[in-house]
Amino acid sequence: MNIPLPRPDNDITNIYNRHVDMVYRICFMLLKNTPEAEDATQTVFMRLMQSDKAFENDEHQKAWLIVTARNTCRDILKSFWRAKRVELDDLDSRPGGDGGQGDTWEAVAALPEHYRLPVYLHYYEGYTTAEISKMLRVNHATVRTRLRAARKKLKLLLEEGHEHD
Repeated sequence: MNIPLPRPDNDITNIYNRHVDMVYRICFMLLKNTPEAEDATQTVFMRLMQSDKAFENDEHQKAWLIVTARNTCRDILKSFWRAKRVELDDLDSRPGGDGGQGDTWEAVAALPEHYRLPVYLHYYEGYTTAEISKMLRVNHATVRTRLRAARKKLKLLLEEGHEHD
């Protein structure tokens, strides 16, 4: 049974092509698992196709995709089946290549979830703390505090890694 799409196919294709890498990186960062990140990315774009949400502009659309990716990953992390399976270390397949940033990416991925997404959005996607606060529905001061704490944790993680080289 085909469900009619509220958006033209070329709109979906354009949105997908512009934002798929960002959505995948967010999903991978939160799930730390390539197959699950790929599934979550697909789910985000399926939700977009089924949504009748009217976006004000490209930034509004991007914010919707980020929040939907986060919520999709949270659902996966809470699922009964995920809790019952054995984890495999999948950090070697970093999204989009590491561009020489492998240690940094691994350190960001090792942070607790409430630090990971703000760090990614601020340093990888270029959002301001005010924009992140609005997107994640978290107090602006909380975002700044999390970024400050995350930087301290990243510094320690990266220094530990270089001591073992």
